[in-house]
Amino acid sequence: MQSLRRIVKALEEYSRSVERRFDLTGPQLWALWELGRSGPLSMKDLSAQMHLDPSTVVGVIDRLVAKGLVERKPDPVDRRRISLCPTVNGQTILTSAPHPAQGHLLAGLAAMEPDQIQGLQNSLAILERVLGAEKLEAPFFFP
Repeated sequence: MQSLRRIVKALEEYSRSVERRFDLTGPQLWALWELGRSGPLSMKDLSAQMHLDPSTVVGVIDRLVAKGLVERKPDPVDRRRISLCPTVNGQTILTSAPHPAQGHLLAGLAAMEPDQIQGLQNSLAILERVLGAEKLEAPFFFP
């Protein structure tokens, strides 16, 4: 239990710190970070990179566009598609912003052995059942 409390506390503290310092939620920073790291991406590609449903990412991108940190541009190769990319202000934030917590988590999972990941997944599924949380929708750690 103590390990779960520490993980949740670390994610909460991270999210609050990012919001205070950059006026961005953790998910907004994560999306901005992915766009800065990978160059222009379509909504579909960004969603795949973040391992999230596109409908979840749309709201995050809308808020980043409203803040002037991301812009939507016609894709130079296929003008029917829209590319997302950080603005100059978005790039400026990325030079001083920390790496997103969700990115750390995904990188840590990617470094694990498949049997370790399976064991973790099985254990978390048991905890979900114990808490009756299997049906809860949780697109991000924190809004």
